[in-house]
Amino acid sequence: MTRSLSDRDLLFFQDNGYLVVPSIVPIARIDELRRLIFRIYTKLVPADRNIPQTEPWNDPWFDRRLLDLRTENPRLFGSLYDCAQSAVAVSRLVTEPDVANAVAGLYGDDPQDLAYSGIMLRMDAPKDQRNVLSWHQDRAYYPQNLDGANGVVVTIALQDTSAELGALNVCPGSHREGLIEPEQTSKDDYETTEQRAVPQPLVDKYPHTIAELGKGDMLIIHMNMFHRSGTNMSDRFRFSALCRYHRIMTSDFVPFGLLYQFNDFMAERARRAGAE
Repeated sequence: MTRSLSDRDLLFFQDNGYLVVPSIVPIARIDELRRLIFRIYTKLVPADRNIPQTEPWNDPWFDRRLLDLRTENPRLFGSLYDCAQSAVAVSRLVTEPDVANAVAGLYGDDPQDLAYSGIMLRMDAPKDQRNVLSWHQDRAYYPQNLDGANGVVVTIALQDTSAELGALNVCPGSHREGLIEPEQTSKDDYETTEQRAVPQPLVDKYPHTIAELGKGDMLIIHMNMFHRSGTNMSDRFRFSALCRYHRIMTSDFVPFGLLYQFNDFMAERARRAGAE
């Protein structure tokens, strides 16, 4: 039996521009993905393959090893990140039937009338500021629906996500501003996220709320909602899975394709392995 949103949920989303849907993804599916991340890690760092922990992917030891790898060998850490992005386990998680049904239910649509893009596994390191966006709207990055009201961003928490861990900050009601001309800055390098920020005076018009989530909870936000990630002040990575949903049958839908990018470091590594 699929999950559906209540009238109260729909009204809350319409008024506030965001909605938390608890326990929508099976914990077993999340654990499969967390285990996969560890398996990719041990493929790249085989010395850590045989360790005594029963579930090392849930152990603080793994967070420390990931942070060491990110600091000491950023290209190898980047390869771990890139390997995980295209995993079936990620796309399955964010397109679970209950997830798609909940999104479709916001509009009274059939789930088959939805497109998706921007699937991403986030691995936010402790104390990191390099890839933290300023207050922004996802519509500024994703024009698949010209009207931001016809799309949403979905975030699935892969662990209990508190303010200390960097839970998302949102400005309730800000979606009513429509699409704002962003204050755009260019990327400094491949590892830095491009900024398309909402001007601060507009942000200051609204209250700020921290959307804390439990493991398996889903946060849905309007594409025009002002939001940003919090700063991860803990000593653990924040793992989350994201997807953008777009309404196909609306007059403002813009068909789109995918741009494939390949990790040069891993391509060279594969070539060397094939030559041996």
